Amino acid sequence: MQGHIELQERFSLEVKPRVFFVLSQDMAGTTHEIATYQFFSNSPEVAYQMRLSPGYVTQLGEGVFAFRNISGTGGNSETQPIPFKLSVVSQVHDSSSTNDAFRAVQKAIGLRDGSRSEEKGTIFVTFPSQSDGFNLQSFTFGTYEASIAVEVSAD
Repeated sequence: MQGHIELQERFSLEVKPRVFFVLSQDMAGTTHEIATYQFFSNSPEVAYQMRLSPGYVTQLGEGVFAFRNISGTGGNSETQPIPFKLSVVSQVHDSSSTNDAFRAVQKAIGLRDGSRSEEKGTIFVTFPSQSDGFNLQSFTFGTYEASIAVEVSAD
């Protein structure tokens, strides 16, 4: 007799519906939940990585998270982008990953439990503090948007 168990890998991301910030000086240094995730694998031999990176490039440079102004200018390059940090916090094993330079975040995911790996976590956005030089008065009025790419890969 023989038996076989299929490889199972699942990753789900639940983004808060229409995350909308009223951008003001009061946002300086604040942190906000924007999404939650769940991961499962029944392979004890595979290590998994989650990477969050900016969905587009702004004048702050490639790989820098930032809101860009989209008000009637179609992303006018003359308007200053508003940078932010992302943090990934695991609910399963009290750990977090962030990049203080407003850049991409990469994190090993999946806490091993026997022959399986699982993890649940939360993704947060943090605005720079006033001591970081955050001053909303230096930004152009209008509507801003940000885009975040989420990748999960196996090593």
